[in-house]
Amino acid sequence: MRSRPFRVVNVAIDGRLMLYRRAGISLYTRRLVQAMAALQDSEVHLTVLLDRRDADASWVPASVPILRTLTPAHHATEPLALPVELAVLSLRKGPFQLVHFPDFIACRGSFRKVITIHDLYFMEHPEVMSPDAARYYGHIRASARRADHIIAVSHFTCQDAVRLMPEVAPDKISVIHEAADLPASPTALAINHTPYALFVGTFEPRKNLKTLLHALALASPQIKLTVVGEAGWVDNEPARLAQDLGLQGRVSFAGRVSDAELDTLYQQARVFVFPSLSEGFGLPVLEAMSHGVPVICSDAGALPEVAGDAALLHPSTDAALLAQHLNQFWFDEALHKQYQQRSLQRATQFSWHTAAQETLGIYKRLCA
Repeated sequence: MRSRPFRVVNVAIDGRLMLYRRAGISLYTRRLVQAMAALQDSEVHLTVLLDRRDADASWVPASVPILRTLTPAHHATEPLALPVELAVLSLRKGPFQLVHFPDFIACRGSFRKVITIHDLYFMEHPEVMSPDAARYYGHIRASARRADHIIAVSHFTCQDAVRLMPEVAPDKISVIHEAADLPASPTALAINHTPYALFVGTFEPRKNLKTLLHALALASPQIKLTVVGEAGWVDNEPARLAQDLGLQGRVSFAGRVSDAELDTLYQQARVFVFPSLSEGFGLPVLEAMSHGVPVICSDAGALPEVAGDAALLHPSTDAALLAQHLNQFWFDEALHKQYQQRSLQRATQFSWHTAAQETLGIYKRLCA
């Protein structure tokens, strides 16, 4: 009996956002592409779409071709321009059977469409978005209807999608958790003997830096804070608040850092703090845990799902309890060591390898 030949599925993954942002959705896209390429699945041929102006393609695996696009991510003309450009690219380079849009919004086209939904907090709280973001993400309902399949990064996000968009069939959504990278060897890093609490995230209202700074003002004056992240649509507000609270000398704003620098900052942190008002997943929490850093995070959104029993939780706006948790991890060595072990154990329960396998499975099922 002759074996049935398998069909190679040509998949394009939209990485155009990488030009503007390296964290968040862009980090998810990089890690997922790298993990899928590492599996060397002969049934799926991956291609990455990058903005023509993006000079840093060093993260793209050598086995994955790159196609440069003219249409910028989030541009007002994108709904009209991107479908035309993808049609032209398909004619020149061969047709895509499927395009994966990790940044929520799928354009029109004759190909199969997969979108990733990271969270839907903005649907009920539009005030957390800039006008440009509101215009772009306001297409989420149409995108969810247009998509052939939806990846939700947590059960919480999946439940929100079903609740907020009842027109979307629940069986059209798969939950695929994100994961954290394996940390670099500590022996390869310079050691900083000054302890600090660490926050990693974009400067935007939802990340709730306001509560963290108020908590720091209530906590022991020995505790210092390092804030890592890119400016969102709120720029200098955290720095101004830190000054108003008299935290000069206790807060360091590191801005945007390289992957290697971030790895070092995680390695050397005494505690990681993440008081977000809501998260669809909360990858920085898992990144900190993979480095064995005790974690304090809010009990909002998917954070309890991700953290499990490996973090001290607090209501998002409870600065007093957050300050208490900071003091506990700062001065109670037994508690600190206990949560170091819990963090490491929790991080092992999430894997990019698994996420890649499950995502490739979706591609192949849709194109079978």
